[in-house]
Amino acid sequence: MFQARTGAKRPQGARAPASSLEDLVRSAVRLPSLAAKYERNTARGTFALRDLPVLTQEELAAATQEAIACREGDPGLLWAHGGTLEAPGLSLLPEGMFASEIHSAWSPLGPRDVVANLHPSGRLRPDHYFFNRFAATAGATVLPVGDLPPSDAEGWLALLARQGVTALAAPPQTMARLVGGVAAGRPIPWLRTLLLGGTTHDTTPDAVLADRFPYTDTWRLYGTPTSWVIGHHGPQCLADVYHPLPHQLVEVVDGRVLVTTLSPVRTPALIRYETRERAEFTHCSCGRRGPALRVLGPTPPSFRFCGRTIDSRELVALATACDEVEQAQVTVTPEQCVHLRVRLAPDAVDDHHSRAWVRYQVLEHHLVLADCVAEQPEAFEVIPVDHPLGASPLAQGEF
Repeated sequence: MFQARTGAKRPQGARAPASSLEDLVRSAVRLPSLAAKYERNTARGTFALRDLPVLTQEELAAATQEAIACREGDPGLLWAHGGTLEAPGLSLLPEGMFASEIHSAWSPLGPRDVVANLHPSGRLRPDHYFFNRFAATAGATVLPVGDLPPSDAEGWLALLARQGVTALAAPPQTMARLVGGVAAGRPIPWLRTLLLGGTTHDTTPDAVLADRFPYTDTWRLYGTPTSWVIGHHGPQCLADVYHPLPHQLVEVVDGRVLVTTLSPVRTPALIRYETRERAEFTHCSCGRRGPALRVLGPTPPSFRFCGRTIDSRELVALATACDEVEQAQVTVTPEQCVHLRVRLAPDAVDDHHSRAWVRYQVLEHHLVLADCVAEQPEAFEVIPVDHPLGASPLAQGEF
C-alpha cells in the first residue's frame, strides 16, 4: 500500500481504515513511552493517518527496550540493525517474520524448488533465518548452507548442483564472488532463480546479472532491519523499483519513506515510522497496478556499505572514544571504500600501530561494520589528517 505527500499538499493514494489504525495505536499505548506519544490521539479519538505523529528511530529503540523488558504473549525474534556492544540497535520481529504475508505478494519459489541459503547466520543478522522460513512457506526444500567458503566456493557449488539446487538466496558479498567466478569462466548453468535483498540492499546491476546468468530470474526484496521488508521486485520490474507489500503502508513525505505495518503482531507497533530512507513514487513496467517505489538510498548521516546501512555517527563515537583520537569523520569513496578520517590527539603518535588500534576498536565494537569488511579488509581504512574536521559525521560529496 502507498501514500504520497509532499509539503502541505493533500495526501493521495491508498489509505488504511481508521479502525485498523486505531487498533495499532491501542496496541502501541501498552508501552509507556508510546502511551505518552499517542496520548492526544487516544484522548480525542483521532486516528486518521494524517493526525498521527511520525515515529522516530530513537523512539522505536526506546519502545523496543520496553517491549523486551515486559515481553508477554506471542514469541519474538531479536536482531541487531546497528549500534555498538555498549549501545546496540535492536529490532524485535514476530516469530513468523511475515514470511506468509511476503509470500502472498512475492512468489519466486514453488514446491519443486531446492534453495541454497548462502546468507551467514552470525552477529544477530535476520536474513539467513528469514530465507529458511520463506522457502519452507513456499513449499520448497532449503539447504541452510550459510556463508560460501571463499577457499572452496567451486567445490561447494558443485555439491549444490548434485543436490538439485535451483535457487540461491545470497548476500551482496557472496553475489560479488559469484559474478566474478562466472566472469572468470566458472558458469552456474543449473541456477534458475536468484533471491536478493531483505535487510541488505544488493546493488548488483540487473544488466550485469542478466549477462552473467542469462537463464536465471532475479527476484529482490527491499527493506530495513527496523521496518523489515517493505517492498518486492520481480524479473520484469525496473531497476531500483519495488512494489510495497500489502501489509506495509508506505508514505513518501518530502522524499522520506515512512512505513506503517498493518499487523497486530508487530511489537512495538510501527506507525508512520521514519525509516531514514529516501525514495519517490513511480510506475513500473511490469504491469502490476498501482504506484511503485523507486529507492534512492539512505538519508545522511547514514550510508550504504556492502548492502548494509550504517550510521556514521556510531563510527565517529567509537573512534573518538579512543584516547588517541580528537576528531573523526567518515567519507565514502566512489569505489565504495569507507575512510574514517581522524585527527589525532596532540600527544598521539601517527604511526601504523595507532591507526591499527583505532581500526581494531571500531571493528570490534560495532555490530555491523566487521561483517561488511570481513572479505574486503582494504575497504575500511583509518586515515589521519592534520586539519580540523567538519562538524558533520559524514562528509558530503564524497560518494
